[in-house]
Amino acid sequence: MIAAVGCVNDLTPEGGWSSPISEGDKIFVGNRDGNLVRFDPASGNLDNSWRYPFDDGLGAMYSEPVVVGDIVYGAGYTCRGNSCDGEVFALNLEDGVSIWRLELKTKLVGPLAIAGSSLLFSTGEIDGEEEDGTAGYLYALDISNGAVNWRMPLDGNAWSGVEVAGIAAYVATMSGTVYAVDTSDNPSFASDSTSRIRWVLDAGAALAGPIHAEAGNIYFGDLANNAYKVNTANRSSTSLASELSAGRGEWKYDAGAWVWAKPLIEDGTIFISALDGSIHALDAASGNQKWTVSIEGQIVSPPTLFDRRRGDTRERALAVPSGEKNVWVISVIDGRELGVFITDEPVKSSPLVHGDNLYVHALNGDLKWFSVDDTSKRGCINLKDGGRCD
Repeated sequence: MIAAVGCVNDLTPEGGWSSPISEGDKIFVGNRDGNLVRFDPASGNLDNSWRYPFDDGLGAMYSEPVVVGDIVYGAGYTCRGNSCDGEVFALNLEDGVSIWRLELKTKLVGPLAIAGSSLLFSTGEIDGEEEDGTAGYLYALDISNGAVNWRMPLDGNAWSGVEVAGIAAYVATMSGTVYAVDTSDNPSFASDSTSRIRWVLDAGAALAGPIHAEAGNIYFGDLANNAYKVNTANRSSTSLASELSAGRGEWKYDAGAWVWAKPLIEDGTIFISALDGSIHALDAASGNQKWTVSIEGQIVSPPTLFDRRRGDTRERALAVPSGEKNVWVISVIDGRELGVFITDEPVKSSPLVHGDNLYVHALNGDLKWFSVDDTSKRGCINLKDGGRCD
């Protein structure tokens, strides 16, 4: 386990992990070289005038972009040996022109989040700051100009990114700690950013994947094969750091393999995806298993929920990306395999449903799209040069 976690901490940049998002009638995605690009579903073409950076990319983008109003935010990084160069940026949504950017000597992996007027993100160790003993940070930037509002030291590399619920932000580290952080503008926090910490939870194992917050609870997985539900409403600074309470509806579930993908919840069911290709449907309240099924290949990004039409009826399904190849269609009712979107390439990003198509960013840098109903392939372009690959 120690050696394996060491490999995760290494995280040499690899493109093709960024999940596409839709905003209006356009799709945005970070390509394999670390350029954020815009795709027009109507024409099936890249908008070659909209790209950031316009020339050489940032190296790799692991997280999907975030859009607020007419601004899109993103992050990427590259490494040469042990030296890494990361960048967080804000662009005009209409034309892709840079509004601001912040450069940091670190790896930027997990999702970004917005809390009020701040853009939040987590980092690994920052080159040149090793002597202070801090292995990672939680940053809050002014969304209008990129100025650092505050930053808070963490006890490990933070690949989980940030999840926000109200004024609380949740971030986890490879040291196994979950932090609940107050993001408000309370002036009492000005002198010591660590005073923002509401509580911490020691999971006892490395936490690499994103956190999901919903209805006063957070859900996440670790690299010791466990998935967790933690009640945030009834937890405080006096709560025991390693204790889960069934009386508060908290639970821990053994998924049988590392849990990296963000948990997914719908209608009282939580879907946990593990690195051995297994998907577990649990009752979100109790953590009791409803069904489990396995696909071929690792699952590192969460499935996508969607409706598919079968004759005169519609059925709810999961589109599950496989790190070996393809995207599997699984029934949310009982885990039955309903079909396959054939990518012929590994997929480490979450699929996107837009209109009647399902879009997949494959690890080789192609964007492929399929009919959501019959899984037939409808098109493919390379996200670097816009060339056709269908």
